[in-house]
Amino acid sequence: MVKRKLVIFAFLFQILLSTSAISNPNLDQWLDSEKTYKDLINEGYEVKSYSISDINTSNGLLLILFVTVLQKDKDLYECQEYQTMDQSLETLDMTLVCKQLVQPYQRGVGT
Repeated sequence: MVKRKLVIFAFLFQILLSTSAISNPNLDQWLDSEKTYKDLINEGYEVKSYSISDINTSNGLLLILFVTVLQKDKDLYECQEYQTMDQSLETLDMTLVCKQLVQPYQRGVGT
């Protein structure tokens, strides 16, 4: 009898634990910023990590992704730079987005 109650309790506890772990896909912790690398360096942020990834497409384009993490004290930014280059390595398109690490917030529709 005690064993059965213990099994039921463990089962209910597991269900309660798993339902509270369901994540909200609309929560975000990276807030878009208008700042550039130069702005952040001028404000005293230091580069803490840097990563480069590339993809060669079948039509000869080269896609390059640079990810840089900058930190000052407990403030953190992640900058992502996307470049599209042709076969002669001429840049066709470039986008830079820096995001600040913040407390998770609810994203609105279409943001």
